Amino acid sequence: MKKNLKIRTGAVRGRVRFGALLLMAFAAALGNVFAAAAESPEFARTEEEWARLRDNVLEYEEIEDLIAEYNVTVQNNNEDWKKADSGKTAQDYVNQARDAVDDMYDAAANAATDIEMITGNYNARVQENAIQNTIDAAEDSLTKKWEYTKIEKSLAAEAQKAMNTYYQLQYQITAAQKNRELAQALLAQTERQQGIGTATVSDTLTARQNVQNADAQILGLQNQQESTRRRLIVMLGWDQDAVPEIRSMPAPDLSRIGTMDPAADLETAYANDYTLMADQRRLENSVTESGKQTNGANVENDRQQIAVALNTAYQSVLQAKASYDQSVMELEVSRRSCNSARAKQQAGTGTAIETLQAETSLTGAECTVKIQELALFQAMEDYDWVTKGVR
Repeated sequence: MKKNLKIRTGAVRGRVRFGALLLMAFAAALGNVFAAAAESPEFARTEEEWARLRDNVLEYEEIEDLIAEYNVTVQNNNEDWKKADSGKTAQDYVNQARDAVDDMYDAAANAATDIEMITGNYNARVQENAIQNTIDAAEDSLTKKWEYTKIEKSLAAEAQKAMNTYYQLQYQITAAQKNRELAQALLAQTERQQGIGTATVSDTLTARQNVQNADAQILGLQNQQESTRRRLIVMLGWDQDAVPEIRSMPAPDLSRIGTMDPAADLETAYANDYTLMADQRRLENSVTESGKQTNGANVENDRQQIAVALNTAYQSVLQAKASYDQSVMELEVSRRSCNSARAKQQAGTGTAIETLQAETSLTGAECTVKIQELALFQAMEDYDWVTKGVR
């Protein structure tokens, strides 16, 4: 079961049974697990699927499902749609706005003071004038549903990016720790040199400052990573103090790049884009000329933006692939340099510090390849999200 998950807020928001409180306290005392309520009914998934979502392990492939089941924003949006928007027509929203105006006029008529009456009537007239905007907007339950679905999918994309960032930061930390090891070794060497008069006090102070700078860099990166981790797990339903196992990121399938074709994928992106679907629906619902013009213009603008977004995402993939390829070549250079430094030290023609410097460069190059690989994976995911309706 998923550990330390937040309890879903809903119709009984703010109310917890006494027995449930005891159960939570008992589970917390034992370090045990506690399952949050999922969005879907139990029969919506197989036992195996629920078990995977409810364990205390985060896998990249689970993110979309975790967002759908446990993200508080998604749950609240779905609840609000079911209660307030499900099945509503565009006319229903207009009638709702008119009823609200009528209520405001009634309240003004029954106001206790002249100031309250004048203010109430003024506010009612403002809202009455805004009814035309409601008519032109031509919202209905479908447009609302697509807007909420876009939010859900956007949150899934954001969570995926956060997990990617978490591991990019981990590689940055690894490289920074190796740099710190080198800085510490150089400090020790400088202190020895100062002892025999071949280095100055200023040299030692500079070397010590380099160690402190390395420590500060590591701490900063660790804080960024922890902040990213907490944001990620809370988005997916865990409590911010939970410590789920975060499995490694999948490797990018580089063969997919050759199959990407913005021109061919554009129609798919049009068909799946939630904003475009909502605006097309609004255009179909429009009953006024102003509404038809506004919503028609929105549809055309959506199509243009989708084409730009898809092409931009594709170019980002190509750039990320070029950066990845460059990092692989630089890694090979670093590897040869490191092997050479080690051989020289063994032969007595090189020093331990020179070898450590080469090893630090190699570690940095290895981490850079991993970071560029993750950046390429993210660029490919961004492209896919545009084709799936999120931009």
